[in-house]
Amino acid sequence: MTIPAGDETARLSALLELEILDTAPEQLYDDVVALAAAICDMPIAIINFVDPDRQWGKALIWLTSSEAPRSASFCARTIQHPDGLMVVEDTHADPAWASNPQVIGNPGLRFYAGAAITTDEGLALGSVCVADNRAPRQLDDQKLEALRILARQTASHLKLRRQTIALSQANQQLHELAIKDPLTGLANRAFFEEALELALHQRRSGHAGLLFCDLNGFKRINDNLGHRAGDQLLQITARRLTEAARQGDLVARLGGDEFVVLCPGVQIAAELEKIATRLNAAVAQPVELAEGEIIPSVSIGTALAQAGDTNSTLLARADHAMYTHKAHAQCS
Repeated sequence: MTIPAGDETARLSALLELEILDTAPEQLYDDVVALAAAICDMPIAIINFVDPDRQWGKALIWLTSSEAPRSASFCARTIQHPDGLMVVEDTHADPAWASNPQVIGNPGLRFYAGAAITTDEGLALGSVCVADNRAPRQLDDQKLEALRILARQTASHLKLRRQTIALSQANQQLHELAIKDPLTGLANRAFFEEALELALHQRRSGHAGLLFCDLNGFKRINDNLGHRAGDQLLQITARRLTEAARQGDLVARLGGDEFVVLCPGVQIAAELEKIATRLNAAVAQPVELAEGEIIPSVSIGTALAQAGDTNSTLLARADHAMYTHKAHAQCS
């Protein structure tokens, strides 16, 4: 029996989602193979997972590794059995297995029994198996059922693992939504204000600078070219500010066409002005939009943190400096 292509794609996707391949031993799975070896009275017990090219052992008794090409894998055949169970009582007497590399070479298997580890969706990811390399063997129905139970227990462990990973990913996504501006991917206002407050309280370095950036003529671009062009320009501006800022600076979008750059460690106004000049030059490169080429520009106000500053006082000074710069530019 072969696994249909669609099922195999789903099977491999489910296996990869578990992030279990090539991971370190874990007690949960070690306990399963210890029970399998004891119940079945076998020297070898393994939890094998079958990926596109190989079988890989997550937990092993007696062997240090069970990795083998999929073409030589007993477990790769186990997961294809309709009832999820495969037993080979004497590999030397079975033409299908007598010349198998795991029979004629290491570990020299003479007996194998495996029960598939199957998800709730019916996808067999691998197997709990026992083996003997000394002589042919037989297992009674009670021991085979115990092997099935251990495979079901392993599937339950994997379900919990998948749920834990999904929860972790959901929490990470929620965290990113809470701190990131959805349009530009920059830090949002809430995250910026937390970072600014922390910077103002960390007086050991003693210095920080703030750049308040306003995109010139943005309303006109939105009105004339449409909101899609405006959104694209905001994204390009965000990328250019990030690329031009120093390593360690925090670039954030406050909202609308307003951006801020927090520059830790800046001690003098001239240093902050130098950063502002670099940001200005980066933004003021031609931009090709579907509606045509434009040359954007920003007005930037600078402010150095002072003793006793709060978020609002530092932001207000930088904002005022930006409007002064914008007014001067319009008059000149």
